[in-house]
Amino acid sequence: MIKIITASEKETPIIEDILLDTVHWLDSIGQSFWREEQIKWSRLSKDFAASDFQIALLDGISAACMAVANHSPTFSSDEPSLFICKLAIKRFSAGKNLSDVMISHAKSMCMDKGISALRLDCSGDRLKLRAIYERNGFVCVDEKDFHVANKTFPVAFYRCEVHDT
Repeated sequence: MIKIITASEKETPIIEDILLDTVHWLDSIGQSFWREEQIKWSRLSKDFAASDFQIALLDGISAACMAVANHSPTFSSDEPSLFICKLAIKRFSAGKNLSDVMISHAKSMCMDKGISALRLDCSGDRLKLRAIYERNGFVCVDEKDFHVANKTFPVAFYRCEVHDT
């Protein structure tokens, strides 16, 4: 059974744990993305409140998280939108469609707030990740290269129209 809760300050170690699991897995397959210091609560709290995070419990065990906020550190919009950031799934729960469940939950949050657009950005070269977003109704609206420390990172920006189904 999957239950999604809104995090409080006491769940920040759970958020770090889920994100750290993802960092370690990506490092292990040679696809490093986030660094450990980027997913520490001391860093995350500069952009998000604990209550921005949703945590999925799979049979009572923390399995996934994401921030759903009315802002994004990297993606701005003039239209009212919610943004998914830091979507992460622990390896023990991979293949159980938690990404789809989390995205569906974010869409419900939009509908509850009367917001018709859900946005996110992701690494432009992660085709499997992009496919997950696209099968969930997201459309790529822009792609840009970001230059950091003599490296170039492609970023894809997505938007999903949210409505009752």
